[in-house]
Amino acid sequence: MLPVARTTPLPTIRSLWRLVWFCLFVGLVPPPATATTDRQETAPLSDRRVRYQIDARLDTRKKEIHGRERLTWRNPANHPVPDLHFHLYLNAFRDENSSFRRESKGGELRGEVMDPRFPGAIDLLSVRTEDGVDLLPRGEFIHPDDDNADDRTVWRVVLPQPVPAGGSITLDIEFLAKLPKVFARTGYYGNFFMVAQWFPKLGVYEPVGMRRRTTPGWNCHQFHATTEFYADFGEYDVTLDIPANFKVGATGVERERQPLPDGRMRYRFVQGDVHDFAWTCSPDFIVAEERFEVPDLPPVRLILLLQPEHADQRARHFRAARIALEDYGRRIGPYPYETLTIVDPPLGASGAGGMEYPTLVTVGTRHNISDDDFQGPEVILVHEFGHQYWYGMVASNEFEEAWLDEGINTYCEADIMARHYPTQQGIWLRFAGQPLWRLPVQVTDWSFRRAELFFLGPPGIQSAPILTPGWKFPDISLYAFNAYSRPALTLKMLEGYVGSETMQRILKTYFARWRFRHPTSEDFFDVASEVAGEDLTWFFDQYFRGTSLLDYAVESLDAREAVLVRKGEAIMPQVIELRFADGSVRRETWDGRSERHRLTTEGELLSVVIDPDDTVRLDMNPANNSRTRLSVARANASLLTRALTLMQWFLHGAVSLM
Repeated sequence: MLPVARTTPLPTIRSLWRLVWFCLFVGLVPPPATATTDRQETAPLSDRRVRYQIDARLDTRKKEIHGRERLTWRNPANHPVPDLHFHLYLNAFRDENSSFRRESKGGELRGEVMDPRFPGAIDLLSVRTEDGVDLLPRGEFIHPDDDNADDRTVWRVVLPQPVPAGGSITLDIEFLAKLPKVFARTGYYGNFFMVAQWFPKLGVYEPVGMRRRTTPGWNCHQFHATTEFYADFGEYDVTLDIPANFKVGATGVERERQPLPDGRMRYRFVQGDVHDFAWTCSPDFIVAEERFEVPDLPPVRLILLLQPEHADQRARHFRAARIALEDYGRRIGPYPYETLTIVDPPLGASGAGGMEYPTLVTVGTRHNISDDDFQGPEVILVHEFGHQYWYGMVASNEFEEAWLDEGINTYCEADIMARHYPTQQGIWLRFAGQPLWRLPVQVTDWSFRRAELFFLGPPGIQSAPILTPGWKFPDISLYAFNAYSRPALTLKMLEGYVGSETMQRILKTYFARWRFRHPTSEDFFDVASEVAGEDLTWFFDQYFRGTSLLDYAVESLDAREAVLVRKGEAIMPQVIELRFADGSVRRETWDGRSERHRLTTEGELLSVVIDPDDTVRLDMNPANNSRTRLSVARANASLLTRALTLMQWFLHGAVSLM
């Protein structure tokens, strides 16, 4: 909290100041704001089990943050809780012995390599109860997920007295966070700082019934190379002490700004109903603001922190943000926060790009991009904004069920891009990051996901089901495939089965019912069956809980008969299109259950196509879904078309990695 200057010794005035300060502390009177909004104070949207009050000072030379944290936690259980479990995420970057470093092959993640000369770490300097009991000697590092006794990303402390049922505890914590050179979403690069996963953070205590638990306990996993985050909703009141020439962006609303005599500035940010807090600062940011205002949706203050070399990309970022806010607002639910901050990291700090935090996202504008470059700022911003819903408000457990955030979000991202940017297609061949030649092929985000299915298919699917905890996938590429592309394609296939309107109602109902409540996969499955009006267990058993391959093919075709086969173990109802020599077209349905399906006709058959509308997106080999009786020249042209389609998928998958 900021110190109060007392200008008079009169007891009555002093008492009044104390009363005002107390009201500010507990949030009864909002403090002066540097940026006002026209939103009215509303009731809490979440249960707010935790409150963080943090005062942090950034040392830009040492790349360190000295922090003081007052943490208040309320026990949600109907029994006493004897201990607390904390995430100390930055210790993943302390040395090569952490589980994160071991799993990432020494420090490789998302195309970036950690520089071991610039590690990160977090040290607890003091942990005391409100009445002064020292808890540091009572704490220990634990490793609930593996046998790595050297991992220091989870710290457990046994309390002097258990926290009673429905009771609360307040701790005063002093910590020192050392930032790594930008890697895995956090760190510094030159005078750019992306400060995330930076403070001692409580895990989630889950009583019986929460997320369908049958026994109570802490959910506080180690930080793995293939896991993200899960935390309680609460309130954050964070004061940042940084050099005065730095521009800052953070989770929440800036309430106060105070110049200091040593050339520094103190900023105070507050936000309720969120489960994390991240911030960034740099003297180089170009700060731009706009206001999102459309009928029937709440206004949002848009703050863009842009690199100088990307100044010409300002309009693209704001347009994409407006599209995402309105599309999600109308189709899923209104965005309830006052601000959305968009951070553009500098060249060389891409490890901090493409990440989401409550009310703050990092993007990743490429250099020398053209207006029609599909890999421009739009797709990244739309994707990261979507996380404000599935990661931010719904807040599923990303450690254990990554698809509930990443998969649903990837599905929504591809849908928004297809509807709002239908002409922004195509890919560039690049060398050293520079565009050389734009391929004259039509590429959408869905074709990229399909390309991943084609190349990672059997290993990616049969290594483990989608419903696998993130750290248990055999490698990072298979985690990414099973968290992002495979569930997105599976949801697209579900859309093809139930219809686009029903699929939209499924997502909207799921969000409305489970926002701020930490659902599980089973909760999503139940909503889907309810809204669809039929039991979809057969679908979820095969494609989320199972590892069976899906592959249908046309085995043979003559003038009067077509033979279709199910080559994989998985089953999916199919639409069959028959074309005849007289020009007529007929469609039939097949439940897809038998291994062989024979179609006989009276008219002369020219061609047969399985899934003509391409709704069965998990089919491992679409090239065998059709067969035709044409002249040799036309048959060769048909084969060439299929080959070009496969080559397009290959090029898109390969170029996207350049």
